[in-house]
Amino acid sequence: MITAEQFAEWKEHPVTKEIFAEIKKQVEDIKDQMAYGNTIGGNADATHGFTSRAVGQLDGLNQLLNISFADKEIVDEVSDQSGY
Repeated sequence: MITAEQFAEWKEHPVTKEIFAEIKKQVEDIKDQMAYGNTIGGNADATHGFTSRAVGQLDGLNQLLNISFADKEIVDEVSDQSGY
């Protein structure tokens, strides 16, 4: 498990900052594509699928951008011995 200090160091690392900048560009690109109507398909099902995919991508990328250090230890329910 990483420490708060290690996490802070990682967040301030130039490579991390560059990656986060690229992720932010991706978020803006997806938003622009939605604004320009690029998730509109030939029928309602296609539109639903394209839009759902874009929203899911935004959600995932925003989760990455909002990552923070949790100082509480998380108990992993997976057994180290069995892997289940």
